[in-house]
Amino acid sequence: MIEAIKSQLPHRLYMHILVMTRIMPGHSLGGMQKQTMDLCSGFVQSGHDVTVITTARNDGVEFETIDGVNICYLSGSKPGYYSRKWNSLCRKKIIKLHQESPIDIIHSQSMGAISVLKWAKKNSIPIVSTWHGTSLTEISTFFSSASYHPRYWHWLLIMPITLLKRYITMDLAVRKASKKITLVSPTLEKNIKFLAKDKVVTIPNGIEIPALNNKSNQKPIHCIAIGRIEKEKGIHYAIKSIANLPEELRNDVVLNVVGQGGYLSTLQRLARDLKIEDFIKFHGRADDETLTEIYHNSRIHLMPTTRQEGLPLTILEGMAYGLATIASDIGGIPGVITNDIDGILTEPGNQNQLDQMLSKLLSNSDMIESIGKAARNTAESRYSKQRMVDETLEVLLNAIK
Repeated sequence: MIEAIKSQLPHRLYMHILVMTRIMPGHSLGGMQKQTMDLCSGFVQSGHDVTVITTARNDGVEFETIDGVNICYLSGSKPGYYSRKWNSLCRKKIIKLHQESPIDIIHSQSMGAISVLKWAKKNSIPIVSTWHGTSLTEISTFFSSASYHPRYWHWLLIMPITLLKRYITMDLAVRKASKKITLVSPTLEKNIKFLAKDKVVTIPNGIEIPALNNKSNQKPIHCIAIGRIEKEKGIHYAIKSIANLPEELRNDVVLNVVGQGGYLSTLQRLARDLKIEDFIKFHGRADDETLTEIYHNSRIHLMPTTRQEGLPLTILEGMAYGLATIASDIGGIPGVITNDIDGILTEPGNQNQLDQMLSKLLSNSDMIESIGKAARNTAESRYSKQRMVDETLEVLLNAIK
């Protein structure tokens, strides 16, 4: 099938695309991982060859092919992290790959190509980088988290300096070397356009738009909170909101927590301490079939993050499934949700406001349905996966001309 597509394309219109990223779905569940995989599989379906270089996996897998995408996990590097070892391994791997099958372009997920900037320039291979956030947004996230979580205060001097150093030595270097830069959200433009004004194109994340089942008005009403289980994701606020509901509402609600991470045991303990274990279901990392079932059964999506998100895929997924979303007014989220139309925005870290909005929704089935329908329309009209792939390919093709 792919070879047939290639045969119909002029030679210069198909490419060997090398994607460089620190993390893929084989490492963990996350928005950047899924967006990267969706792009890669979309490139393959359009007739291009795609190789991914990424960090090692904890389970030792060194290579796999998924949907035609060849993924190389660099054994000896630290899973999910950039390091000196990663840099040296990348340089060795890319030289070998280029000898076996010449690379036409490098697609860097954020700082993924940091180790091969000089090599790419020497070999006249253009780089296009895609940014979900920057070290500056990480600094902003850190200070926000410190204000919500006093236990972070002892890091107030160390972390900003570390992140600022990374911004200067890594972020700016990749940006300068990139022929084109794509952003997942226009809210990133202010930070990214420094030293790169004429290179920037905003291509919002996209998702596969699912077929819809009719949402049931039966009780209990299922809610979902999904993502990496980190404190900054704010899922503890969602759990507390369930506990704070009036008893007559709480008895008709189930919160499905989907994802894995180091904060999971804390959330489970919180549910026990609040005596609401019967109303919280922890799924861990759900496979695609299970996740689809959870989305179809849910009516409300809670995302009370305190993190400066670019454009979270989970927001788009919830909207595509026709869920009424309550999310933090932070990062790229308000660029997607129109408050009280296709979702509800709340102040990050404001427990009382989240409690009030959840109670308001649960008390008004018509409001849940209205917001859910509007959300579905927004996802269909603006955030399809095919649009994301096509627009990114156009940038890549223009970069090699």
